[in-house]
Amino acid sequence: MRKGYLFLITMVFMTITETLHAQDFDNVITYMDYIGKQHQTIAKRFLTYNSAASHGKRAKKVENLRNKVLNEIDESRMNISGMPSFKGDKEYRDSAVSFMKLYYNVMNGDFSKIVDMEEISEQSYDMMEAYLLAKEMANKKLDDASEALHLAEKRFALAHNVNLIDGKDEIGKLMEEVSEVNHYYNPIYLIFFKSYKQEAYLMDAIEKKNINGIEQSKNTLLKNAEEGLAKLDTMKGFKGGDRSLIISCKKVLEFYIKEVKEKIPVIADFFLKNEAFEKMKIEYGKKSQPTQADVDLYNKGVKETNNAVNAYNEANNFLNNYRKDLVNNWNQTVDAYFDNHMPSYK
Repeated sequence: MRKGYLFLITMVFMTITETLHAQDFDNVITYMDYIGKQHQTIAKRFLTYNSAASHGKRAKKVENLRNKVLNEIDESRMNISGMPSFKGDKEYRDSAVSFMKLYYNVMNGDFSKIVDMEEISEQSYDMMEAYLLAKEMANKKLDDASEALHLAEKRFALAHNVNLIDGKDEIGKLMEEVSEVNHYYNPIYLIFFKSYKQEAYLMDAIEKKNINGIEQSKNTLLKNAEEGLAKLDTMKGFKGGDRSLIISCKKVLEFYIKEVKEKIPVIADFFLKNEAFEKMKIEYGKKSQPTQADVDLYNKGVKETNNAVNAYNEANNFLNNYRKDLVNNWNQTVDAYFDNHMPSYK
């Protein structure tokens, strides 16, 4: 199943309105520009990594890109650490160094754990929810640190008479788009995954011919699917337009409801009839001279079991065919959504 890969930092870059003078750290513009370029280098490297992850590649396969981000962060941190204070003012420089350290720790520590969590995230809905939440929490750490650095930059500019205009360059805009694409996708994916996983539990109960398990699983699946549809009805298309994920997810949930209400009772009925017939067959075999009533009852059991087998096969074939088509359609819709909306950067 396609998962969302929401994990980015929103960096705010400043447009400096004064003319760049001599390339030395005694000039305030040169000083600020140097730190800003260190940020942008990291942002570009991170966007390359995030784009690769967001376009369907497993996190393990883009680990080398994450390592490149870590190397860039470490290099930028050392570059900024080597800068002198500006006329005795070291807050902006030290804030940038602190930011680099936190960024490194999150990418190296938090995100490393997230990569490991991805490997087991599909084992249960709770694990999937925890996986996505861990990414959101790590992202918030970086957002908070970024905002703190942005404020330090503004204070530094104000203290040294630099006129700043808040704005986002191309990289900043792309990173913002990544956030929007994933922020929209993740809740819909969780709605899908909750019922998708519950149906897997139902199929497991069917395979084991566990009547109680079938009953419990189908009731939970019905509840999940109906609640999911209600949530989807409150959602709008991406940026008010693209409703493809909503439509595809609805079709899957509607299938689960039809499955539970119409097809699972047929399957459960087969197991019950077959179990009853097996018991009848054992008792019938014990009779050396069965009566006509015994024969009639046995023949009736054979007919009912055969009918139940046919109904079971028909229901099972229906479910297998439609399930495959709908899940394939969901995956294709997700791929198209990311291809159409997720920025690519190389």
